[in-house]
Amino acid sequence: MTESNPSISERKKGLRQKMLAMRRALSANETESRSSSLKENILSLPEYKNAKKIMAFLAMKGESNLDGFIRQALLDGKEVYIPVCLPERQMEAGRLIDMEHFEKGPLGLRNLPAGYEVTSPESLDLVLIPGLAVSQEGIRLGMGAGYYDRYLARVPFEKRVAALWDFQVIPDIPSEPFDQKIAKIVTDKSVIVTKRG
Repeated sequence: MTESNPSISERKKGLRQKMLAMRRALSANETESRSSSLKENILSLPEYKNAKKIMAFLAMKGESNLDGFIRQALLDGKEVYIPVCLPERQMEAGRLIDMEHFEKGPLGLRNLPAGYEVTSPESLDLVLIPGLAVSQEGIRLGMGAGYYDRYLARVPFEKRVAALWDFQVIPDIPSEPFDQKIAKIVTDKSVIVTKRG
């Protein structure tokens, strides 16, 4: 392999490092302001208004923060689920009852307490998906572990919505056959129907 022709995995690795650095550069104030705009844009989606069961995610530092959105969804009477990582890079949707009761997981992550209710990927009406970047064709760049790609294989295409910051929508992302496409992108500045949608 020559340096002028890097593999797809090498190109993804370089892009991950670049996007992580951009995300980490956000100040707490900017993250809070962007989160408020992102929340309003998600709440305006017809997919949200018609949904009974929603899968969201609990943000890591710098990631698009959905905490305010999740609180509103719970107030609106929606069933909210979040990803729970399982062995062998599998994932399930565990029901979130409120935003107060968590167990501390590795790296300070918030985990659901034991005994949570699980629903199937097929039964979800809207799946909000994190990522480091997404292209307008709906190709998503995740952290590289493949949890979401395995899970999304069982989620109907039209229910997959990426939720991230506007600067994370980029023109081109190298893709591999197992990469699951996204139908819609919602950011703090816009809502984009992907070109594959």
